[in-house]
Amino acid sequence: EYFAEHRDGVFYVISNHERPDFAVYMLPISLLDSANEGWQHLEPFFTPPGGMHITDADLVKGWLVLYGHEAAAPCVCVVPLDKDSQVFEPYMVQLPNSVGSVEPGVNADCDAPTVRFVCRSPIEPGSTYDLEVATGRLVEVSRRELAPGTRLGPQTHVCEIIQYPARDGELIPMTIARPRWTNSEDRVRGPQPCLLHVYGAYGSCLSADFRPENVVLLQRGWTIAWAHVRGGGERGRSWHSAARQLKKAQSIVDLADASNFLVARGLVAPGMLCIKASSAGGLTLGALLNSPRAAALLGAAVLEVPFVDILTGMRDPTLPLTIHEFAEWGDPSEAEHEANLKSLSPYENIGNHRYPPLYLSCALEDSRVPPWMPLKFLARLRARRLPAKAMVGVGRRRRPRTASSQRTSHDATEQEQHLEDPSVLLHCTGGGHSGAADWYGQSEA
Repeated sequence: EYFAEHRDGVFYVISNHERPDFAVYMLPISLLDSANEGWQHLEPFFTPPGGMHITDADLVKGWLVLYGHEAAAPCVCVVPLDKDSQVFEPYMVQLPNSVGSVEPGVNADCDAPTVRFVCRSPIEPGSTYDLEVATGRLVEVSRRELAPGTRLGPQTHVCEIIQYPARDGELIPMTIARPRWTNSEDRVRGPQPCLLHVYGAYGSCLSADFRPENVVLLQRGWTIAWAHVRGGGERGRSWHSAARQLKKAQSIVDLADASNFLVARGLVAPGMLCIKASSAGGLTLGALLNSPRAAALLGAAVLEVPFVDILTGMRDPTLPLTIHEFAEWGDPSEAEHEANLKSLSPYENIGNHRYPPLYLSCALEDSRVPPWMPLKFLARLRARRLPAKAMVGVGRRRRPRTASSQRTSHDATEQEQHLEDPSVLLHCTGGGHSGAADWYGQSEA
């Protein structure tokens, strides 16, 4: 993979052909048409410090600006184009928020002395900054304001990235936003509700961004958390490789450890935790729900267009992403991969224990996660006949008795012991995987 910027007869190529998390190379334009399209003439120019994973770049007069992340934290690195400069050296920008996201601006003026980007965090809706690349000075251009009276910000809330230990000893990044309490308030209030986000697939970084729907929760004392489990890209390509194909179960284990950590740290009590996932993240959450011990900690779960029937989906080559995604999930035509997919599939492994109340969504024209996936998952959940002991602590509704069920006392006893689980809600929409794809409401399909 690579992308390139051009200036003064030189291409600056950002490629991962040697460093999995990308490095910068130089290629004179005069060598572009040489054999093998110039790849043998690439000259190493700059390697980012530490574990920074490069995702974007801007090129202005005399400077290359790299955007990326490391351990779920946003990074901006500025590199002088004059490698032999005795005055300027590469430097990392001191961002106003070490948590959240950085979104580059248009930056169309290649001779500008500044670059513009937007910083957001879970507790701040976003500020636009101009970076003076020669000095590293940040100038705030504008700031989005919350509605008057909204109690949300650094004065009232804490936003941080911590690391929790997985059971194999690996440290997993977790972003947490919560109210700022004193020690005495902590003792009085005790654990509060928590909404935990998870994804962990395709090497994508789960961004702890500002979302308006979280404002009311944070104001009511909730903790909002993001578990950056393996399978995502928060620690680069190695983080992705650690939980894909035959290692995919690692994402599920990391999520279970995140839930246990939040409870052990006193940030949430059992039954007060809600986990939210979408698309491929729905596989991780759905598989977690199939564990009786893990499901017992949850008070609710939200699965948006969830990939919950992975075995059937990966067996169907007519779906647009199936063959392309063998590299992520594995090829079920191989026995080892088929067995692994079956063991992971939420649909294939639904249990007879109590599940927390669930919200599922599907999109009727979704070509990535067809609607029949969450529909099948829902149907199998609702078709279960649960022992009465599995329904303790939830609203219980007995199945209506029929004449045949009352024929013998044995039948009546059997009916008393099997109850209906009413706590699964499905929301179907039109459109595609991410809703309407354009201003005219046309879906991706």
